[in-house]
Amino acid sequence: DFGTTTQTFHIGRASIAIPGVLKGIYEIHKERGSLPLSQIVQPAIDLAREGLYLSKMQAHFVTLLEPILRSTKESEALFTDSSGKLIDHTHLFVNKEYAEFLENFAKEGDAFFYSGEVAKSIENLCKDRGGDLREVDLESYKVIKRKPISFNFLDSTIITNPPPSAGGILISFALKLLEGKELQSFGSLAHLSKLIESMVVSAEFREQEINEHLHKVGLESLLDKQTLIDGYLQAYRNRVNLWGNTTHISVLDSSGNAASATTTNGEGSGVIVPKSGIMLNNMLGEEDLNPHGFFGWPSGVRLPSMMAPTMLLKGDSVEMVLGSAGSNRIRSAIVQSILNFNYFQKSIQASCSASRIHYERGDVFIEPGFEAAVVEAIKARYPITEFESHSLFFGGVNAVSGNLEGGCDPRRGGSVVVVKR
Repeated sequence: DFGTTTQTFHIGRASIAIPGVLKGIYEIHKERGSLPLSQIVQPAIDLAREGLYLSKMQAHFVTLLEPILRSTKESEALFTDSSGKLIDHTHLFVNKEYAEFLENFAKEGDAFFYSGEVAKSIENLCKDRGGDLREVDLESYKVIKRKPISFNFLDSTIITNPPPSAGGILISFALKLLEGKELQSFGSLAHLSKLIESMVVSAEFREQEINEHLHKVGLESLLDKQTLIDGYLQAYRNRVNLWGNTTHISVLDSSGNAASATTTNGEGSGVIVPKSGIMLNNMLGEEDLNPHGFFGWPSGVRLPSMMAPTMLLKGDSVEMVLGSAGSNRIRSAIVQSILNFNYFQKSIQASCSASRIHYERGDVFIEPGFEAAVVEAIKARYPITEFESHSLFFGGVNAVSGNLEGGCDPRRGGSVVVVKR
C-alpha cells in the first residue's frame, strides 16, 4: 500500500526463485577483486552481529511489508521484539545468524550456499510445502556473462542491461522515441506529454514484442529498426489527440573503474533459511515478471527483470552511473533521470530527486512539483493519480557522475559516500 495506490505481490514457498546474487558477487570478485573477500564482508558481519538502528525510512518499509514479515514464525521472530512488536527505528536490529553465514561465505565461497547444508535446507523448506526449488537447481545455477545493450543518445553512449532483463531494452526504446524531440524546459507540457507518450508506446512495445520473446537471441536488434520504432509511435498518435525491496549501488573511482549493480529480494517470501538469517525472495510471485502465476514458469529458464543498471559514457570516460529500485517503475525512473542529467543539464543530485511521472495500464501517476496548468492539460488526455508528496512508489535512483559527485534518491532513503585518500 503506497497510500495513493496499491500493488499486489504473492509470497510463500512457490514464489521462490533461485537466488543468483551470491554467485554473481563471488564470480566478479574472483575476476576483478583486489581485496580479500573476508575483508570486503567484514563491515556487514560487524553490523549483523553488533546490530544497527533502522532509519525512519527503513522502519516505514518494515511497516509496509508487515503482512509478509509476519507470515511465518521464523520471519516474525527476526523482525519483532520480545513483546511481539514490529521493529522500528528505536530498536537495535541484530542478526547473528546472518553474521555467521557471511563468515562461512567468505571462507568457503559460493559453494557454501549453492551446495551442501544450505542447499539441502532450502530444498527441505520447499518440497513439503508447495515449493519447486531443489538442491539440484541450486547446484546447477551458473553465472552468465552477456554483452550489454549499447546505443547513442544525444552526445553520450548508453550501456544497459540486456535481455532477459526487460528493463534495459525498454529504457533504450523509450530514449530512442524521445531523441530528437523538443522537450522545452523541465516540467513543461512538451516535456511531460512526450514523456508520457514514450511510456505508453514502450508499454505496447513490451506487450507485443518483448514479453514472450525475452529469451530469443538477438532480441535487442529490434532497437536498430527505426521503422519499427516509428511505427509504434505513429500507431499511438493515430488514436489519441496530440498534445518496481530492491537495492541499487553506483560506484566510480578516481581511476575510472565503474560498477552499476541492482539486486533484489522482491518483497521477500516470508521464508527464512535455517541458521542463515536470510529471507528468500518471492520473484515468482511478482505478477509483472511472472504473469502466468505459480508453477507456470519453465525450469532452467532465467526469470525476466526490470532491473537495469546503466552507464553513460562520453568517449572513453564515464559520464554517469545509475540504476533504480522500484519494480515496474524502474524503467521510467531511469529514463527521467537520464533526461534530467543529459538533456536538461541538472546536477546529479537534482537528476535523482526531481519530480517524476509514471504510466501504467492506462493511468498516469504524478508527483507534486509540476505546474498546475500542465497537470490540468494532462488530465484532459489521461486518467491521473496525483500523489501528495514524493513517494517511494516512483523508484529510488542512486547515481554518480564522472566528476565523482553522487546523487541519492530521498524517496527510498538513498545515500552518497565519497571516500578520499
